[in-house]
Amino acid sequence: MWLLRFYAINRYSGIVAFVLVATTLVIYGWTVYSQQLWSQSYRKLQTLQRDERQLTTTIEVLKNKMAQEAQTPGAGLVSPSPAGAIFLPPVPEDSNSSPSTTTTQSNFQLQEPNSEPLGY
Repeated sequence: MWLLRFYAINRYSGIVAFVLVATTLVIYGWTVYSQQLWSQSYRKLQTLQRDERQLTTTIEVLKNKMAQEAQTPGAGLVSPSPAGAIFLPPVPEDSNSSPSTTTTQSNFQLQEPNSEPLGY
């Protein structure tokens, strides 16, 4: 009787050991794979941060160059003043070109124009 129990324990312990080894290998593989993904993502982040710093530096250099060129007397730029402002006349409300009604695609209902602007 004790020999049969010992044989059963031996058999089941082999199965349990195989399952544990397989589980350990799967967890190890997942850990290595996730570390590789993290390393790749971190390298990409570092590259993007470096590119951002380079773009910021380039933009600031261009701004400085434009400011220096604008200060030269031969640039032809003048300071803004109210006398140089351009005023446009208001658009008449009775204009035929303004879209006073719109149609929807589903039921073709007419919509009334708003008296107040939508933005601002």
